Amino acid sequence: MDLNICWWNTKLTPPVKKTINKPVDPIFNEKVDAVINNITSERPVDLFILCEVYNQDEPLIEDIAKKNYLKHLMVTKHVSGVYYDFAILYEETKISIKNIEFINEKSNFRQQLRIGAIIDALFDGEEVSLFISHWNSAMFQGEGKKEYCAGKLRDKIDIKIKHGESHIILLGDYNSQPFEKEITQTLQTTKDLDIILDAPSILYNPFWRNLDSRTSLHSFSGSYYYHDDDYDKWKTYDQMMFSSAFVYGKSWKLDIYSPEIHSCFNGLGFSFTDFFDHIPIHGRIRK
Repeated sequence: MDLNICWWNTKLTPPVKKTINKPVDPIFNEKVDAVINNITSERPVDLFILCEVYNQDEPLIEDIAKKNYLKHLMVTKHVSGVYYDFAILYEETKISIKNIEFINEKSNFRQQLRIGAIIDALFDGEEVSLFISHWNSAMFQGEGKKEYCAGKLRDKIDIKIKHGESHIILLGDYNSQPFEKEITQTLQTTKDLDIILDAPSILYNPFWRNLDSRTSLHSFSGSYYYHDDDYDKWKTYDQMMFSSAFVYGKSWKLDIYSPEIHSCFNGLGFSFTDFFDHIPIHGRIRK
């Protein structure tokens, strides 16, 4: 059995006060709908996690889910001053959602941070924990906030591991690249499969492979386009990371070379990067 996963930061509703209750833009909604339908017509998707969505976007998300024979669940909430901004579309014959926890933590400076949400799920009846995150950008002291988020997220992962929950997947827009300290040292991730064999609590991050994925067949050099950077406009901010059980364990295993940034969009009728700054990412597990 294959289970295909996609993550996309849609840009529908950025999680800040001035935009969180903005009116729906029907024209932009049509473009989001077109992108998702383009993806699902090209490849199967069993779990589609959307970011930068909020309550007013639910009618659109529900419609997209129905057209693709998926269930949907809004993972949106205002928690102590921050907005969680996710939606999950999933194939209910393979996946069931058991519980959602919003990580509610303040820094030592009493700053409330959007660390992530924990989704306890069953994949074909087996327990899998999803940690979904949308961290702060580099603006407004973002570097320190991301370091704190990584530490608190790692604490939650360690609790899961201590309780014997071995299948863990992290998905998110981390506003950090795979090589940055908060991802490697604080969150404790690596691209080295031998390290994971020796230290199974370390997470595997396959998105090092996508730091520059542009080829003759692939249109994008990262998952995020930052126009104002004069030296490196493409960043690999959107990532999936996997616990060692998905590499060396039994049952569900990561298809090691499946994690990738979406390669191109044909037949949209518009240029994707004229409207969106994040590229969807994919991964596949199987058993």
